[in-house]
Amino acid sequence: MNIGVLGGTFDPPHDAHLRIAERSIDQFTLDRVIFIPSGNPWQKQDATSYRHRYEMTKILIRDSNDLRSEEHTSELQSPCNLVCRL
Repeated sequence: MNIGVLGGTFDPPHDAHLRIAERSIDQFTLDRVIFIPSGNPWQKQDATSYRHRYEMTKILIRDSNDLRSEEHTSELQSPCNLVCRL
């Protein structure tokens, strides 16, 4: 199974995030793309809470069978990008 990972603040998640994921599935022959919202965004001081961003991301992708949103980063306290979380 080929899986892509799309990390970001998703504050808010929007149509461009959705299109990037869908295009990635086609372009790279992926079976799935997993959205991973940043737990403590390193580039934003006043981000919306992780819980709200995670729930908004789930709403954005709810109509797709090929997209998932997973909780991976909410427990991390220090700012970090997706690479250090993986």
